[in-house]
Amino acid sequence: AATFERLLPVLLTRPELPPLRVVSLDLPGHGYSEHRPPGIAYHFVDMVPEILQVADQLGWEQFLVLGHSMGAALATLVAAVAPERVTHALLIDGLGPVSAKQEDACTTLKTSIRQEARLVEKQKPVYATVEDAVKARLGVGGISEPAVRSLVNRGVQRCHEGFTWRADSALRVKSRHYFSEEQVRSFVTAIECPVLAIEAAQTNLEYWRDLIRDRSQLVSKIEYVVLPGQHHLHLDDPEPVAATLASFLIQHL
Repeated sequence: AATFERLLPVLLTRPELPPLRVVSLDLPGHGYSEHRPPGIAYHFVDMVPEILQVADQLGWEQFLVLGHSMGAALATLVAAVAPERVTHALLIDGLGPVSAKQEDACTTLKTSIRQEARLVEKQKPVYATVEDAVKARLGVGGISEPAVRSLVNRGVQRCHEGFTWRADSALRVKSRHYFSEEQVRSFVTAIECPVLAIEAAQTNLEYWRDLIRDRSQLVSKIEYVVLPGQHHLHLDDPEPVAATLASFLIQHL
């Protein structure tokens, strides 16, 4: 939810948009959502039915999905597996999950098991003040200070010594298994709804940009837009992203 705290107020106050009800999720282990029990891994695909279960609880037979990065990857899969329910997919700097070569499966699982075993040895960093947490986060990922403050304000909690991160440390363990690129493409091809894919123009991950562009060719109804900014462009400067989302929604709702 923190990743949309700056975007949604800008988007939802645009007078040209019809009234929308938006529910912004903290995924399991993130933000204010509960952590998985110790020893239970965070499987990416497990979050797909959980998102559908949230829609069930809300009584939504149909809905649109909006996601950034990993959220965009999840939105891709939700749109693919529930085409009768997902009316539109709005994706910011992502289209499908990270894939891996099939021959790397054994190495991936071994690495994940080792990292999980070492979790008990690791302690979350502790900061004396929220400002210290902001300074630490500013050093990672080329993100603006206002955007970092938005993430930190929701992402830290008090502890006995000061402040630490809310997110479950287990989220940092490498996934036990990744889809192959062929499998990811099977999901992308299965999407039936209109898709808006927003790419961040300034990226140091050219392979990821090229991969997203390549995957986008498999979507039958897609609008692909490149906007200025880095990976967190909707946090750094929400107005251009909100304008693009609004334009797409006005055309398709």
